[in-house]
Amino acid sequence: MSTLTAQRREATWSERVAAWRASGVSASQFASEQGLAVSTLRYWATRLSTPPKPQFLRLVTKRAAAPTPSCAELFVEVGAARIRVAAGFNAALLSDVVHALKGGAR
Repeated sequence: MSTLTAQRREATWSERVAAWRASGVSASQFASEQGLAVSTLRYWATRLSTPPKPQFLRLVTKRAAAPTPSCAELFVEVGAARIRVAAGFNAALLSDVVHALKGGAR
């Protein structure tokens, strides 16, 4: 399945789950009225309420005598946020920002 198809499917289920929660009726009743399987409705409700865990890679760089344009900066993406990291950045501050974007508190 393509990424775009998966995103559309998730968006569709996000709307359905929101409609169910706003309806005030049980999952069984809502699913029955909408022609859905109650187990599928509950699966998507659980899946959509649990944020995906971010994946991190260790970045190892070699120090050059002088920064070159191709390695003068990099971007870190956490969810929808994109952080520009320039040469000489504060690693502790970057760690705190990434942690905050994940929804954690220090």
